[in-house]
Amino acid sequence: MLSAREIYERVSAHLLKQRAVSEDDNGSCRLRSAHGRKCAIGSLVSDDVYDPDIEGIGISYYRHARDGKLLQALYASNVNAYDPSIVELLIELEQVHDDASVDQWPHLLNALGRRHAFI
Repeated sequence: MLSAREIYERVSAHLLKQRAVSEDDNGSCRLRSAHGRKCAIGSLVSDDVYDPDIEGIGISYYRHARDGKLLQALYASNVNAYDPSIVELLIELEQVHDDASVDQWPHLLNALGRRHAFI
């Protein structure tokens, strides 16, 4: 399984390279968009595991839920989303993607990395 640091590094690198939000035509964030973009969580789901059925429920839902298709897809992609501390990190990463402007991402990801002592 990927460590929390590895998850942070992978998602940060992805978002900073992509520099665009993954969303549908209505502006709703998507794990994977029709434009080939991936959100913070979507970037962790392996291509061979991804299924459109996992769209629609954000990772924050799983703060209290015990299981679901998204958790299963993440686990199959080497991300232990059954670990509450990993879910909390994923929620923070999702919030950067979903709630902040792309121009804020470098600063917010840096701050998140410092808070978690990854950098």
